[in-house]
Amino acid sequence: MNVVQPSRLAFWRFVLGGSAALPFLSIGQVIALGRALEVDILLRPSWMGLVAGLSLLGVLPLLAWTLTWSRHRERILALAEFPERAPAGMRWAGWALLTISLFGYTALFSLPYIRGLLGDEGWFKLLVFWLLALAGTIAFKLIRRDAPWFPSLLGVILAQAAAHLIVVNFSRVTDYPFALGWSETSRYYYPSLFLSEIVYGQKYPLPILHPTLHLLLAPPYLFEAPIWVHRLWQALIRLALVGAIVPAMLKRLSVQGRELRWLIGLGIFLYLFMGPLYFHLAVPIILVLYGYSGEDDRKTWIAVLLASLWCGWSRVNWYPVPGMLAAVLYLLEVPQQGKNLRAYLFKPALWFLVGTLTAFVFQKAYVAIAGVPSELFYTSLSSALLWHRLLPNASYFLGLLPAALLASAPMWLVMYTALRHRGEGWSSIRLALLFAALFTLFLGGLVVSLKIGGGTDLHNMDAYFILLLIVTGYLAFARYRREDGAFDPPVPIHWTMLILLTLMPVWSQWRVGTRFVSYDAERTRPVLSALQERVDQVRAQGGEVLFITQRHLLSMKMLEGVSLVPEYEREDLMEMAMANHLAYLGRFQHEMDSQRFDLIVVDPLNYNYLAGDRSFAEENNVWVKYAVRPILCNYRAEVIFPEDEIALYVPREGGQQCP
Repeated sequence: MNVVQPSRLAFWRFVLGGSAALPFLSIGQVIALGRALEVDILLRPSWMGLVAGLSLLGVLPLLAWTLTWSRHRERILALAEFPERAPAGMRWAGWALLTISLFGYTALFSLPYIRGLLGDEGWFKLLVFWLLALAGTIAFKLIRRDAPWFPSLLGVILAQAAAHLIVVNFSRVTDYPFALGWSETSRYYYPSLFLSEIVYGQKYPLPILHPTLHLLLAPPYLFEAPIWVHRLWQALIRLALVGAIVPAMLKRLSVQGRELRWLIGLGIFLYLFMGPLYFHLAVPIILVLYGYSGEDDRKTWIAVLLASLWCGWSRVNWYPVPGMLAAVLYLLEVPQQGKNLRAYLFKPALWFLVGTLTAFVFQKAYVAIAGVPSELFYTSLSSALLWHRLLPNASYFLGLLPAALLASAPMWLVMYTALRHRGEGWSSIRLALLFAALFTLFLGGLVVSLKIGGGTDLHNMDAYFILLLIVTGYLAFARYRREDGAFDPPVPIHWTMLILLTLMPVWSQWRVGTRFVSYDAERTRPVLSALQERVDQVRAQGGEVLFITQRHLLSMKMLEGVSLVPEYEREDLMEMAMANHLAYLGRFQHEMDSQRFDLIVVDPLNYNYLAGDRSFAEENNVWVKYAVRPILCNYRAEVIFPEDEIALYVPREGGQQCP
């Protein structure tokens, strides 16, 4: 990659201009926040001090920016570049300041008061992030005086975002016994089904949803690990598998130089978490990136087949991805060189077709051994499409289409820049097929994202973003082989394009708040004891207990003497509700009407339909219709533990009483 560096003057005007704008934008948010909280800012010294401080923080760089247009320009630039003249003994201060800058943002917004008051104020958060990035750049220059200013600033920003991502990833590692959020209990219950004979002493059906994800989370069950080990394992394997794509990409792109490899590697790492890419889907990408070989077809076939086998147990929309990735690498690395189109495309077409068929067959094999009715595996094909989520909406303020375009437009701009400089030896057929593959995955990702239960981030656009990364990387680093077998020289990429490339990946991380989980064990222990006591009472009377949520309490042996009822786990039940699977839902309704279970453990249930303009309204409403109502018609809340979001429901006496 040949980056056109900013001139000294352009760089400092950019830095000073950004430093001047952000405080004033933050003042606007602070004033709006004060009005929302009904605070008279003029009568509150602390609020007035904040506004005054932000004003000063904006005026000083604005004055310096203005002076760069005057005859005092050189004095201003020399003052800004003071780290280059600092004594060598200041290196220790540079390391200390760099550490603070990398973790200061995360530490500040993990404080409950700061997070609660200013955690939703985007401009203020960006200002803090930016100021710490500038401090980190100064620190890096104290350590490495010869380092250019722009790459140093860019590297610090990427490192800040990566450090924040990693800390957030580990912030939920705790021994708190109950589920953290909607799907966490499912993430730790479903893996146990792969080892059900070890965990429960008998064989149970395998998971329906995301089998490979849960397979990867199963190892802690091999040694009866406590819940904090399960959480730690998930954090580690997520970072390890997604991160393993980075060296594979750097190798394929032949990125040279330690500093450049770190810079590009950090950018790719953040890009992969932008969607984010689910970690079990990193496996087929790693297999193809490392396994594809233009000289060794056998190696390529092994990679495509193994990756396709994995995708067969992963997601339906990923069936064709391994073959498509291999075909794209072929189009990028192998010139046509006079071959007729059929002969040239025979191998990539075969990889695509055989890989897709392999995934389909292997998924059929999984269905056959799972012990679950086959129709339950295809519910996503019948679930509703929520077209309004294409545009900004209550569930996703950006909207799918604008977000996807914002995330990918800088990559397309880089591709356009590279193609504009291409030589005569480039094949239009190859380029047309590459763009067709990108367009197909873009549309496919949008359709999958629009399914009810999706559309609230870009994770279903994952295959498109991976392919876009590969194609853009090959063009930017000039790894695309011309028809004469040679490589074009790298095209110049303007420094502003690098800024655009980093915006969405960095923004997607710093907007996420850090919430370190803490709890009072003395408060939680009686809750667990009360659950055990109530379960024992039901068991003594020969009754059945249904855990719709909190099933990890059984799989991790935090509750004893409970026979697992494999049906109606919350994610399964929600999936069938969103797909309107009447046979499954009818069985659930019948078993609620007959009051089969003597105790149901679930979140506190609210019979509350939401208007269509509310966040997750569609998901809430099908849950209320198909899950909440059948339960509340036939069961009443006996005990609720609101702090842990656990409720115990027992059969109603005297017949149905529907809300």
